[in-house]
Amino acid sequence: MKKTFSPLQRTLVLTCTVIYTAAYICRLNASAALSGIMGELSLSMGQAGALQTVFAAVYAVGQLVNGVIVDRVNPAKYMLLGILGSALCNFMMGFCGAFPALIAVWALNAAFQSMMWTPIMRLVALHFKDIQVRERANMMLALTLIVGHFLAWAISGFLSARVGWRYSFIVPACVAFAVFAGSVYVLERSGLCHYEKDVRAGAAALSGEGTASVLVSTGFFLVLITCMLYGFIRDGVVTWTPTILNQIGGGEAVTSTAFSLILPLINISGVITGFTLRRRGARPHGVAAALMALAVICAPVLMLTSGMLQTAVLLGLICAGMYGANTMLTALIPLEYNCVGKTGMTAGLIDSVIYAGSALAGVFGGSIYETLGRNTLYGTWAAAGLASVALMTAAGRMSARYWRAHRNSET
Repeated sequence: MKKTFSPLQRTLVLTCTVIYTAAYICRLNASAALSGIMGELSLSMGQAGALQTVFAAVYAVGQLVNGVIVDRVNPAKYMLLGILGSALCNFMMGFCGAFPALIAVWALNAAFQSMMWTPIMRLVALHFKDIQVRERANMMLALTLIVGHFLAWAISGFLSARVGWRYSFIVPACVAFAVFAGSVYVLERSGLCHYEKDVRAGAAALSGEGTASVLVSTGFFLVLITCMLYGFIRDGVVTWTPTILNQIGGGEAVTSTAFSLILPLINISGVITGFTLRRRGARPHGVAAALMALAVICAPVLMLTSGMLQTAVLLGLICAGMYGANTMLTALIPLEYNCVGKTGMTAGLIDSVIYAGSALAGVFGGSIYETLGRNTLYGTWAAAGLASVALMTAAGRMSARYWRAHRNSET
């Protein structure tokens, strides 16, 4: 029998979905505005990539810190503070006149952005105890990647092309302010802004093993290495696709923006594929490995084509694989550690390492693109994808073996 959300769960998942969609609009808009910023401020690709690198580095550190904090505070209020701060930073970005100011404000935006995902995972762990209902909630939250990506590039891309890149930040800021105000009202009325502590036995629940021992035994360290490679591929595609298509299209911004929107439309297929494999019994590690294999297949083909449509579709397929794997890495794997009360910590660690890889996608990816060409950049994505598949396969085997042995010992 199909289980449904309770009224409180429905309120929570819808509010978190709206908030995190707004968060993506206030994060991915920089990619859509990058060509305009480069033109007005006369920046090289490496310099422009510094925006992504600084954001990713600050976000990574923020996730480490917030992963620890969120297990001890009210996650709903913490999440609200994050979206409010991000709105303020985006508004300020629209009025920055120099590149150092852009870097400083975007770094501050990263700090506020890092205050949202771990609280959401904490709220899911607190209020979605049934596995079937929890996975349905995660499916809805996964759509924030698609909708946020599409809206960020649609809104910011066309604003940047038509009225200037500054509006690519000002308009998303206004959207986030509105989302913040509405969410405060809804969460206060539902009572979710009142702190609820999840009391657990911690590592003692695992036959007296310490948390560090469990993380090693389940192959979590291999997952973390994979996440760095994953971040390099995912955010490399997201960051440089508008610029790649703009270059292929001869600088026609509106046309390249329109083709860029193919990516988020294709991305939904990756999310659906991921959850379809989960329903058929595949573990999140195996699903992530299968979806990341798309980078291994599509990146070499990109080297052989120069058409805008073909390039957009192939980049979209890589991105679809990455976005489909995203929920497996950032939600379902951390929730496996709910039995030791470490969902927030593991989610924070994973997201932190993903954005360490994302930092490489900015400056390092931009430098490769500028000095060695986009085919070399495609090659690095293929190599990173191949390593990711191997590591996730190994981690999946270790994890399955450990949890199976733990279940057997309990019975």
